[in-house]
Amino acid sequence: MRERRFGMRIKSLLFAIVALIGLCCAIPLGGSAGEEKDLDRPIPMDPSIKIGKLENGFAYYIKVNDDPENRAEIQLVVNAGSVLEDDDQRGLAHFVEHMAFNGTTHFEKNELIDYLQSIGMSFGADVNASTSFDETVYKLTVPTDSLHLLEQAFLVLEDWAHGITFDPAEVERERGVIVEEWRTRLGAGKRLAYTHYPVLFAGSRYAERMPIGKMEIVENAPPETLRRFYEDWYRPDLMAVVAVGDFDPDRIERLIIDHFAPLENPGDPRPREIFPVPDHAEPRFSIATDPEATGTNVSVIYKRDPSPMSTLEDYRRNIVEWLFALMIRDRFIEVARRPDPPFIGAGMPPRPHRAVRSKESIAIGISVAEGGVRRGLDALLTELERVRRYGFTPQELELAGTTLLRFVERMEAKKDKTNSNRFMKECIDHYLENDPIVEYSVQRELFESLIPTVTAEEMNGVLEELLTERNRVLLVSAPEETAPSIPDQAELAAVFEEAASGDVAPYEYEKVTEPLLAEKPAGGKIVEESADGELGTVEWKLANGIRVILMPTEFGQDEIDFIGWSPGGSSLVPDEDYRSAEAACQLAKESGVGPFDKTELRKKLIGSVAGVDPFIGSLYEGIRGGSSIKDAETMFQLLYLYATSAVFREEAYESYIDRQRIWLENEEASPERALGDTLEVTMAQYHPRRRPMTESTLAEIDLERVRDIYRDRFSDFGDYTFIFIGNLDLGALRPLVETYIGSLPATGREESWRDVGIDYPRGVVRKTIHKGLEPKGIVRLVFTGGFEWSPETEQALQAMTAVLRDRLRKTLREELSGTYGAHVGFDLDRLPRERYRID
Repeated sequence: MRERRFGMRIKSLLFAIVALIGLCCAIPLGGSAGEEKDLDRPIPMDPSIKIGKLENGFAYYIKVNDDPENRAEIQLVVNAGSVLEDDDQRGLAHFVEHMAFNGTTHFEKNELIDYLQSIGMSFGADVNASTSFDETVYKLTVPTDSLHLLEQAFLVLEDWAHGITFDPAEVERERGVIVEEWRTRLGAGKRLAYTHYPVLFAGSRYAERMPIGKMEIVENAPPETLRRFYEDWYRPDLMAVVAVGDFDPDRIERLIIDHFAPLENPGDPRPREIFPVPDHAEPRFSIATDPEATGTNVSVIYKRDPSPMSTLEDYRRNIVEWLFALMIRDRFIEVARRPDPPFIGAGMPPRPHRAVRSKESIAIGISVAEGGVRRGLDALLTELERVRRYGFTPQELELAGTTLLRFVERMEAKKDKTNSNRFMKECIDHYLENDPIVEYSVQRELFESLIPTVTAEEMNGVLEELLTERNRVLLVSAPEETAPSIPDQAELAAVFEEAASGDVAPYEYEKVTEPLLAEKPAGGKIVEESADGELGTVEWKLANGIRVILMPTEFGQDEIDFIGWSPGGSSLVPDEDYRSAEAACQLAKESGVGPFDKTELRKKLIGSVAGVDPFIGSLYEGIRGGSSIKDAETMFQLLYLYATSAVFREEAYESYIDRQRIWLENEEASPERALGDTLEVTMAQYHPRRRPMTESTLAEIDLERVRDIYRDRFSDFGDYTFIFIGNLDLGALRPLVETYIGSLPATGREESWRDVGIDYPRGVVRKTIHKGLEPKGIVRLVFTGGFEWSPETEQALQAMTAVLRDRLRKTLREELSGTYGAHVGFDLDRLPRERYRID
């Protein structure tokens, strides 16, 4: 049970370091301004989603989707959260959510969880709930191949809607669980956030209605006060059911009508207010430090009223802002990749965040080195000022536009394999915030039509509209020991003024014109072919000894994925070179490949969806990657380049080391890091390869050794096996395999991995760590041993851990109210030795 959007969205606001699109690249822009659609028209809704409302105001959404098969996601959405609590109810919206699992009309006490587990659902993954400022959401994942089970699911939802019993004994027992949930989340992150929230939401009800609430109220509120919140706000005109899955939609609609049409609204309902966050003309600042903070983050947040999203003009505005975010992100990335960078990470989300119902926010966040707040903020504002004065170049706009087009094209290509959770989110956002639900083909058509109407001149004015002094909030979070180096409010305000008046040169865009691969390799022939009818695979053996196994599937409609590997990995390097081996592939990626540095390679790949990653694991090295169908040759070229032409640039190495060093600053202040590191070295009996990453171990990464190890590990492909899976056209793949994989070097070297001697400790080992400011503790129990692997053994171990997890939940959480949750997991190693670990 979670604080749903509260935690996710606020964290994004505070740190805003967003990976916007991974391998999204582009197709040539089509269309023209003359094809612009009538922008006053409403945004077309996805006709495959049935939206209805019962006479009592209860809303519902139904969407048929068979990913996953024979499963349905069914959620009850209550348009009420902690912001609606009375003064004596602070924390009780969340408490009500907990009580939904502790006794309802048809399911006493913990019978609900027991029943759902009996039909194969797990508490947490398939059965859960969350409370935010403005809404509460209950989640069920149920099988649809049984009508009885589907009907029971709707009975559960109906009970949650109006049948929670609030048994006094269960209320008393659940108090401890909520206190433990609160305690579990205590730490530097919460303390910093709780310093920032009153500034971010100053003057609003949101500043004093955190979903977790006040523990003195949680511990003492009588059941009647809980029931009052429930009866005031859990009513049909403030609720909706969203059902997405592999089912008969007419049957689902009938179940919704049968279970929710009889519900009645109170005779004199309390108004569901939207509480404002007051505007402010002057910028605000919040500076917070904490002794357990592990890094320094700066966020510049611009608040505004929620943007309408009903017409094509609104939709176009959203595209314009998305393009802006993509282009400014790319400039930030270039700055962060410099040696001794002013910040090591920066991001701006593609769309404003709506952390609360009455305001949305545009957040630009950076992570900086210790003592680097002023320098990092100045670099961030300088890039914004560069855009303000000179705008973006037409080339940048073209690349961003093609990136965005390719993104929506891929979404359309994969629409029939879209997971139900995505449609669920879209429906919930429509119910709560009136966000449009656009069918993927229509979305692609709209993007194709609207993006070409956006000009560089128009984009150059976006900054003035998006980022203003009004409603601006600057948040700084840092370790306590760095407090003397943090500028005060006046000094931070001066950084804004200096950036606005200082000298700023125009951005110089460097176009990349060289082909990805100047000359195709000679290639090699397939010398053997075989097929396995039972598995549906085809195997090719190449003249250089490489095996290629191909498995056509229907899972990915526009996807090709591959992995190739060979035994050896980092086990074949001495212990003193382990850190260099561990970093080798990351540094290869940081350096680009062939004649292209990383920035140039990224520009070169605009126009394709293809990615390749070399890896050196403990026992194997290899290359993995994927692409769309039409970008398969680009994928093969990247494979060939990383195998034969990896480069290790000094400036990339320096930038990587600088960023890692900044990330490591103050990591030792974290109690969780101390626990994790102690457990890791204890379980490995202090083996040198399991030392935690520190500044001293970081210093062991040597560029020359990195280069030598990478080239050695990828010098002989004769013993490689490649597996390709996806939408495979074997006729089209054959020449690509022969040309690029057939050309990989093969020297005939015979080698395998070696056992480096990392053993679990024997006997009973106890470790106690006293660290942390908050009154909380974490207990880890680890059991290890040898075993003989078989499918039956693995299944038995999986069943055993599931049973143990459930017993711990019932005993520790439900009976003793002693913890918020207990985790049980297991690992099985088959190499270098067969052994198990239960954690």
